[in-house]
Formats: sequence, C-alpha cells, structure tokens
Amino acid sequence: MAEYYRTTYSSQSQRSGRSVVGLVIDLLMGVVTLAVVVLFVLTLLVPRLDPRNWGEVTTLGIVAPFVYGAQAVMVLYWIIRWRMWVAVPLILVSLFGLFSMSSFYRMEVRRTYAEPKYDRKAMKVMTYNVRSFIGDDRERNIDSMVSMIKNINPDILCFQEFGFKEAMDTLLKPMYALPKDLKRSNLSPAIYSRYPIVRAERIDSMKNFVWADIAIKDDTMRVFNIHLHTTAIRKADRKYVENHEYMDDESSEEQFQSILTRLTENNRLRASQVDTIKHIISSSPYPVIVCGDFNDTPVSYTYRKMSRRLRDTYREQGRGYTHTYRGFFDMLRIDYILCSKSFNVLSYEVIDSWGLVTQTQRGDTIVVRRYGDKKPLEGEGVREYADEQTLALLEQDSVIDNEVNYSDHYPVMARLLYNKTTN
Repeated sequence: MAEYYRTTYSSQSQRSGRSVVGLVIDLLMGVVTLAVVVLFVLTLLVPRLDPRNWGEVTTLGIVAPFVYGAQAVMVLYWIIRWRMWVAVPLILVSLFGLFSMSSFYRMEVRRTYAEPKYDRKAMKVMTYNVRSFIGDDRERNIDSMVSMIKNINPDILCFQEFGFKEAMDTLLKPMYALPKDLKRSNLSPAIYSRYPIVRAERIDSMKNFVWADIAIKDDTMRVFNIHLHTTAIRKADRKYVENHEYMDDESSEEQFQSILTRLTENNRLRASQVDTIKHIISSSPYPVIVCGDFNDTPVSYTYRKMSRRLRDTYREQGRGYTHTYRGFFDMLRIDYILCSKSFNVLSYEVIDSWGLVTQTQRGDTIVVRRYGDKKPLEGEGVREYADEQTLALLEQDSVIDNEVNYSDHYPVMARLLYNKTTN
C-alpha cells in the first residue's frame, strides 16, 4: 500500500512539473505569436501605405516572406499544442494574407513534364537587368550572354542597365532596336523586338524609362521598360546580413539604422516615380506590356500602384516560390512582366542564367555549355559528342573556363497571347 501511494504521488509530481514547464513555454510562445501577428498585419497594410507619409514602416515589405513563414509556424505550434482558442483566430487572420501570398508562392496543383504547345501567335517576352554586361571580375561577357538570349529566342526583349548598344544592335540582328536618337551614354533601358518598332520615346525627366509602340500584324502594343530607383543596398550590406556578421559587431545597431534609412529614402523616391509613370501607362492608347526592374517587392506601394488594372504574369502562370534577385537569401522578386487584361498569359519562367544548355546527339542528351560559373562539362563522353565550337571554347581560356558572375538579377520570361475580344 505504501508503494502505491509513493508511485501515485511521484506521477502527480512529474505531471505537475511538466504542466509548469508547458505553461512557461506557452507564455513565451504567446509573446512571440503576438509579435509575429503584429508584423503580419503590418505587412498586409504596407502596400496601401505611401512611403512619403509612413517612412520606415514601408520597409517591412522586404521581410514579408519571413513574416509569412513565421505566421505559419505559429499556427502549427498552437494546433500541435491543441490550443484551438489561439490557433483558430490565427488561421482566420492568416486567411487575409492569401492574396499577398500569391505574389510569392503559387501552388503547383498538377505537374506536367511534356513540353507544352503554344499558339503560333503567342509572343515570348523577356526582361533582364544585365548590369552593362560586366561581371564582378570587371570583364565584359556579351558573347556568352547573347548566346543565352538567342537560345531563349524572345520576341520582345527589355534590358535594364544596358550598355554597348552598337555591339548589341549587331549581335541581336534581325531584331529591331530603338531608334538611334534615343541612345544615351549612361545605362538607360533598351527594347528589342522581332516586330517593327513604329514609335518610341524616352522620358527625359526619368532617365530609366523608355517605351516603344510595336506593330504586330494588324495590332499595335506599347511596351514600357522601366528601371526604378535603386535600393542603395551595397554588396557589403548584403554580406553583413546574409553572413550574420551583425552577431559579432558591436556597432550593429548603427549599421542596421544606416540600411533602414537608405531603404526608407529610396522607397519614397520610387513612390514619386511610380505615381508619374503609372499615369503615363494608363494614358496609353494601346494594350500595354510593362517590363522592368522595380527594385521593390510585391509587398510595396510601388508594386500595388504599378500593377493596378494589369496582370502580373507570375500570379497568372507562375509555379512554386520564385525570386528574381541573387542575394538576400534568394527571397526577393523585384523584376516583373505585367500586361493589360487583353492579353492571355500562357507561361511564366525565371531563367537560371547560370544554368546548363543541353544538346542531343546520337540519341543521348549531354551538357555542352554552362553559362556563368567555372565548372567542368558533365556527362560521359561529352568531349567526343561536343561540336567543334564547344571544343574550341574548351581548348582556349574562354567563357566556359572563366569564372564570370552575371548581374544580380535573373532574366524573366513570359508568353503572352493577345486577345482582341477581351475588354
């Protein structure tokens, strides 16, 4: 009998101890949950807040994916703890973020492996911030990048931070280029097209804004190519955050404040730019395609203003999580292709310009060229199957063997089909 009471008392003590620990953990997680919910609600409001009035609050858009992830973790925690009085309100709050989530992540309902067939009238549109075709090694890499572009074979091509216009005009023939009187000595955007460019203009008050009227059979489209004001975040800033250097830095508060100040000021500048540009876009007499580097995430005043009454090609046909910027943990989508609702969006793709180009010979698919980084060709017998041009490049210290770092941006491509009957 004494053994019975001793065992019962011991079990009750253990349960009591576990209850106290669980209560403390729940209290701590409750505080964390409250902080996450506040940030989550703020990120939902950010696109509606003018940076010129709300300042630093509008910089929250850059961390929105992390906040959404934290919100999901909190929901799962309270469900696992079976605290439904907390979990259910969290789920209801999270539902308000579904529209914003679609700008970062689109679920793959069904996966297709066959190459899709597109209407012959479909246009392939590509936008790419090329950083003047200069790699981090300060070497020019036009030839390699042109090879990649020709492999993609776009119908309409928009460059930002563009340089070497004369060389590119020649290399991209037979594509039409902007008229020579729109040439600038700085890194102004450029537009190339397989269809005739019947009119074009550069907005002088905004050196990084050009448009072109493109005649496609009996129709005319106006293509806008935009490069909005930079974030002014330097490579050293990215390294500071991504490598967690702030953990060993006594002046981390000052460093973060410097980054925050620059982000805030440049948010304001982009807000002024987009107000003007959006008015010009809305005044177009033709259906529009808007390409460019907006230097802002989908959770921003800039994106909300620019995309109003337009289709975001990623939100129409994107799959999974996407980012167009190399850096900041590969979390940011800041390059866009938008279009009028009179276009049907058929596909969307962010192209890995450091990826592989394959070639099929003798029934086998082998890797014959890698753009961007210094890695050997892969595949058994690849040197025997490779064509003469590839072998020649291997023998000399050329694009394949040089370590070349391209722009911080990935090229973005979408297929569009113009539908006259759509209002």
